[in-house]
Amino acid sequence: MRVEITNGGYVHLPAEHAGRFPTGTAIAMVRQGELWLMPVSHPGAGGLLLKWRNRRGDRSILVREFLPDGTPPGPREAYWDEAAGALRIPLAAPDAGAGTPAGPAPGSGRGARAPSP
Repeated sequence: MRVEITNGGYVHLPAEHAGRFPTGTAIAMVRQGELWLMPVSHPGAGGLLLKWRNRRGDRSILVREFLPDGTPPGPREAYWDEAAGALRIPLAAPDAGAGTPAGPAPGSGRGARAPSP
């Protein structure tokens, strides 16, 4: 799933993936070089607000205060971690032309890439 981290510290989520956050709120934390967004189960429980970006239902969430200094803006290949109940977004910029994995195997690193021709 492609998301984008903006210069202003927002994460833009496409409508088809924003449904994982039914109350329109989430909590955020940084773990293992990734930003984890987890849905809040009850609207009165607080959390960060997912703002509507357009009529299609795309959403934005302000996470600037959670991003480590030097986090580059740009698109990321995030994935939903069912076991953790979290949307996991890599914070490092993807390698030019290589992208980021759609979901690393538990306990594995980012994996080796094939040499360029």
